[in-house]
Amino acid sequence: MTPYDLEVLGQESRPYFAARFLGDHVEIEGTTECLIGEKLPGATPERPDGLFVEWHWDGRRLVVRNDFYGFSPLFYASYGNAIRISPNLEQALSADVPKDLDYAALSVILRMGHPVGDDTPFLYVRALPPGSTLIWEQGQLQIDSPELPIRTGPYAQFSFDEAVDRFAQLFDQAIRKRLPKDEKIVLPLSGGRDSRHILFALEANGVKPRSCVTLEFRPPTTNEDARIAGLIADAMNIEHQVLEKAPSWFQAVLKEAHLSNFCGGSHGWILPLAAYLKGQTSTLYDGLAGSVLSGGFMTDERKLERYRENRLEELAQILFNETGNEGFNNTVLRASFRKKISMEIAIERIVKELQRHTEATNPMLSFIFWNRTRRGVSQIPLAIMAHIPAVHCPYLDRDVYDFLTGVEPSYFLGNRLHDEAIRRAYPSYAHLPYEDSSKKADYKKEDYIYFRKSVKAFWRYLLKHGLQPSETLRKEYLYPRASYDLLKRKNRMPWYLIKSVYFLEFEEVVKS
Repeated sequence: MTPYDLEVLGQESRPYFAARFLGDHVEIEGTTECLIGEKLPGATPERPDGLFVEWHWDGRRLVVRNDFYGFSPLFYASYGNAIRISPNLEQALSADVPKDLDYAALSVILRMGHPVGDDTPFLYVRALPPGSTLIWEQGQLQIDSPELPIRTGPYAQFSFDEAVDRFAQLFDQAIRKRLPKDEKIVLPLSGGRDSRHILFALEANGVKPRSCVTLEFRPPTTNEDARIAGLIADAMNIEHQVLEKAPSWFQAVLKEAHLSNFCGGSHGWILPLAAYLKGQTSTLYDGLAGSVLSGGFMTDERKLERYRENRLEELAQILFNETGNEGFNNTVLRASFRKKISMEIAIERIVKELQRHTEATNPMLSFIFWNRTRRGVSQIPLAIMAHIPAVHCPYLDRDVYDFLTGVEPSYFLGNRLHDEAIRRAYPSYAHLPYEDSSKKADYKKEDYIYFRKSVKAFWRYLLKHGLQPSETLRKEYLYPRASYDLLKRKNRMPWYLIKSVYFLEFEEVVKS
């Protein structure tokens, strides 16, 4: 297995800017000029492409802009006559801003695993909306945000074959816009579709990564992902590295809560890859949104029917039930806190967000893309891996997005659109199989040991926090629960660990 060190993550402070209007002058701190990410050549102010956020302070006025999708994280806190901005949520907090909690936002994060809209856990801290211009001058804040560019109207009149050819052509074009500036590329590769499509398109455009890397997932998993990725790399004569899972599942969860800006997380599994890539590659290619836009991820007829019939409260309940988080909420959260983030509050907030997409050509795809993908999954390439100089997500290409959001949903079933586009565009690799996600693995002795170590680390972590009451968690439940698990010989992944760590770390941020 290839070595890495998780401690290299989160060492650098993220840029920020803060200003306070004092009547006759402005007091400032932080970085006055900043561009994070990359604007693609040929993009115009009216039709920007690329993933970026930028700000400029001219001594009197602050101007902040972000990309068309608003995927690059930028948090702003404006209260009274002061403002503070940063791509890092904790950097956006300051003593000038009250740390009142947004209970409606938290009610959704706890059930969906991510925020929706521009929510954060804090009432006075927001994520900058997509394609926005923020102006702050003499203590006054103004944000110009266009309507979400949601595809409306009927599905495009393409035959399946025409859709396949068009997708393949547009994706190749998206890669050509995003060719690396040097040859120092290590490409993450899975056994699925999104990353191999990127790899094949790069090769077709004269770029071959110096190596590919695949990460083992936490137990219990098969080795299918690494096996299939190895077959692809062998067929292309590319070196293939395999990374072992995080040495401590607890430590990965603890670190990830902060790296993901407290936006729900559960991305601890990716930290070994992020740590390994630091210093290994100058450019990251990530398949963000690929399965959503081209594979119908999380969309089914049952959900579309609720959307068509405007039965949005029922749809909200389906979405919450899918995540299976209510067991934790009812068992581990304090009753007083649970009332503030009740199911009724969560449904009201999520229905409001669902309503924004009712007129979309494919409303379920639109809702998932602009919420789960933008606010949750995007934290992996754009926050956890923000240390990589250039990050490209070609499925977010403007032309690719415009096309795929208008495709007849039946074309996505069984990934047949994506499979055929890859097979047709790169016939020499058509024989390579895909990972069979239906295959399951049984827990092995070493898996039980792995999770027992995490329970032990969590127990020490609880002791460090002491017996003082938590505002959110029932410590009187967690102590005996963790003690019981320590006595077990066969530990599976502790279901309470991720969210318990999230809240205990979150409470520390609120207090600090």
